[in-house]
Amino acid sequence: MIRKSPSGARMVRLLNYAPVILLVLLAALFFVIDPKVLSWANMLNIVAQATPIAVLAIGAMVVLISGGIDLSAAYGVAFCSTLIASRLDAGDGLLLSLLIGLLAMGGIGLVNGLLVARAKVPPFVATLATMIALQGATLAVAQKGVLILEEPVLRWIGIARTGGIPNVIGVAAVLLALSWLLMRRTRFGLRTYAVGSDMDAAELAGIPIKRQLLLVYATSGVFVFLTAVIMISRVPVVTPNVGGITLLLDAIAAAVLGGTSVFGGRGSVVGVIAGALIVSLVTTALRIFGTDPSSIELWKGAIIIAALAGDTVINRLRARAIDKARH
Repeated sequence: MIRKSPSGARMVRLLNYAPVILLVLLAALFFVIDPKVLSWANMLNIVAQATPIAVLAIGAMVVLISGGIDLSAAYGVAFCSTLIASRLDAGDGLLLSLLIGLLAMGGIGLVNGLLVARAKVPPFVATLATMIALQGATLAVAQKGVLILEEPVLRWIGIARTGGIPNVIGVAAVLLALSWLLMRRTRFGLRTYAVGSDMDAAELAGIPIKRQLLLVYATSGVFVFLTAVIMISRVPVVTPNVGGITLLLDAIAAAVLGGTSVFGGRGSVVGVIAGALIVSLVTTALRIFGTDPSSIELWKGAIIIAALAGDTVINRLRARAIDKARH
């Protein structure tokens, strides 16, 4: 008779909470260095800055869980932001402008899905090509260069406060709650985890792999659209530089720090939220400490490298803990 080891089960649970534990430890460390980092105003600012990172990171998480990657996402934010802003500037209503942006990013997601699922192009190569194309498309759409938006609904989302809390935090909280339901309580989420865990086994179980990958990349496109809306609502001055490589680094760092495996099959919305808060906390703390702005990106790169190394270690520890829990 096989006995399950309580210590192995506890280790698995502990590893599941690793991102939250890391967030708490970093917050405590920064508080000791300078208590101003965790002042009420700074904490609100940290959470608000984390909102676009978290939303984009959820899209990155979905793709990573499936075993892929989407390098075009952050440049998709720049394109979508510019597209929506240009339509508003041209006199289109908000709903029509948002619909155009949603359809554009959903379509680009489907293109990525077709390249990966149908044409069998490696995700890195496929989304890199799309990223380059989006850079050119953004410049083509942004003919005026800089656009200033005065749309009241967007300003209410990104700038206004309710009860002293930025509205963007509440909007992001609703989106993230819906994302949790999508990944944990729907067929789409369960199938995505299955495909990323073992594609051959998922196919034998009757999951339509190609259709699922199409849906995964289309979903990533939807999250790109949502991130663009948050970005232009928080910063009404829209330029072709919205998003870009910095946002991509932040989103990938948030996803990996949040426990999403780059090998597929594992990731959680709660972990990604913790990862986004870590990235925002580190950025804010470094600025308060007087770190050279050019060095902040260096630290972020180091964080991603450490997170990738940690992901490998956690995978090994998890495998050992699961094996120990079964015996």
